[in-house]
Amino acid sequence: MRNVILYMSMSLDGFVGSDREHPGGAIPEGAELKKWKLDRISKAGAHLMGRVTYQEMSSFWPQSDDPYAAPMNTIPKVVFSKTLSDDEATWPETRVARGDLATEVADIKAEPGSDVIVWGGSTLAGALAAADLIDEYRLLVQPLVLGRGNALFDQLPEARHLELVESTSFPSGVVVQIYRPQRG
Repeated sequence: MRNVILYMSMSLDGFVGSDREHPGGAIPEGAELKKWKLDRISKAGAHLMGRVTYQEMSSFWPQSDDPYAAPMNTIPKVVFSKTLSDDEATWPETRVARGDLATEVADIKAEPGSDVIVWGGSTLAGALAAADLIDEYRLLVQPLVLGRGNALFDQLPEARHLELVESTSFPSGVVVQIYRPQRG
C-alpha cells in the first residue's frame, strides 16, 4: 500500500497561500534544500494535484530546464477535477480523477509503486487533510509571516493530533517538519 505524502510550503503563521506573497517562492531555497527536495520527489510513484496547480505546473515544467523539471515531467500525474476535460490534460503521464476523493485516493494507494506526493494546492491539500487521507505531512516552514491568507487546516472538522517524526533546518531559514497522523 502506497502512502500519500503532502509537501506544502507555509509561513510561520500557518498560511499556505496569500494575496501578499506565496510562501513557496518567498525565500530562495538554496542548494541544500533543493537537493533534499529533489532526492525525495524523484522517487515518487505519482504526483496528485488539483486543477489550478495542474494548470500552473503544466504550463511551466515542460519548457523548464530547472533540475525539478525532469522529475516533474516524468512522474505520473493525477489531477483531481470535476471540470478539467481529458483533452485539456495534455501534460504527459496525466490522468484526471473525477470521482469521490476518498475512493479515488484509496484506489491510487492500492496501485503498485512508490509513495505518492501531493505538492501544493491549498484546496486539495485541505480536503485531503480534512478527510484524513494524508499519511505524512512534509511542511516546509518559511521564515515569513503573512498575517492573512489560506490556512492548510481550515477544512478540518475537528482537532487532529500529529506526531513530529523529523525536523531539519536549512541555511535558507526554511525548516522542514515531518509529521504523521496519530491514528487508532
